[in-house]
Amino acid sequence: MNRHDAMRRRLLRAGMRLATGAAALPFTGLAQAQARPAPRVAFLDTAAAAAALADGADDPYYGRMGLLEIRARLQSALPGMSLADARLAARDHDAAAARPFEAEERDAITAVIDSMQPLLAARAPLYARTPWSFVQLDDRAEGGMPHTRGPHVVLPRSVVDVFVKLQRQVRAGGRQAAPPRGAGLLLHEQTHVLERLHPARFEPLFTQVFGFTRMAGRGGPTTPWLAAHRCTNPDGPDVAWAFPLATLGGTGWVMPDVVLPDKPLPRMPQDFQAVGIEVSPGIDWRVVERDGEPVRHDLDRIAGWHAHFPFPDEDFHPHEIAAVTLAHWILRDVPDIDGRPLMPAVAAWARTGLA
Repeated sequence: MNRHDAMRRRLLRAGMRLATGAAALPFTGLAQAQARPAPRVAFLDTAAAAAALADGADDPYYGRMGLLEIRARLQSALPGMSLADARLAARDHDAAAARPFEAEERDAITAVIDSMQPLLAARAPLYARTPWSFVQLDDRAEGGMPHTRGPHVVLPRSVVDVFVKLQRQVRAGGRQAAPPRGAGLLLHEQTHVLERLHPARFEPLFTQVFGFTRMAGRGGPTTPWLAAHRCTNPDGPDVAWAFPLATLGGTGWVMPDVVLPDKPLPRMPQDFQAVGIEVSPGIDWRVVERDGEPVRHDLDRIAGWHAHFPFPDEDFHPHEIAAVTLAHWILRDVPDIDGRPLMPAVAAWARTGLA
């Protein structure tokens, strides 16, 4: 099983999208965009960031985690620690990683958003009118990966440093790239904020365009093994999405998920495994098991899986598929964007879904 592929893509996404711009295509539709209000951008201080990371009634993030995942996050075997105490330790670990934004860091990120605003007003008004809110963590939290929590985009220090470096290059060169470098990363994460804010808007994209079915029940079917081995994706905590393999010429259904192997101290994200877990449909969907474990398949080995979606990156959850796809659709930074799989249907959905 290729254990590293899906999470390696996620780790690479910051660098790849921050690099976008040097050979990017021209913006389109800007001539039609009229003057718009400036975007609303907020940067949380350390105390506000720590509070934003705490569990809320609608987002029990740490309450979903198992011991195996928490060991990976904290890089500690947590000997003798109960699951309840480990969840509190994970929360405190992230809160302690909160960092304030310096003025140059705020200016660098805001400059990218300001540069995108006319394009967003023209192609995706929902993004243009939605406030941006940022939290900064040091790189030891969440495996150093960009992610979101509630209405906040959470950036690791290393990515913030790259935004600053890019903005210094812009000032030295006298002009901003079009689209601005780093735009793809910010749009990807803001898509997750919008998915959380407007689930009814996005569900037709997941079901009618991508082909997923929402399974009954909150959180999807599970087993004791899954509860112990599942990795909580902050951008897609709801894994109640089944995909019919008949769409790809196969049989049965799978629930895409991310799990950890049995190791005393797994690594995050290097040991994450993106898998399709076999599920059986019915009034109550259930996980198909064999010898006490879910029957699961590496997504890389499911014939046609990557080719079905517009992009093969991060296709382990419909939220991630949408974030990758919509960032490219808005920026039009890929030459063959209109000819990729499902893109005509994505564009048709976007005309109303992102209005």
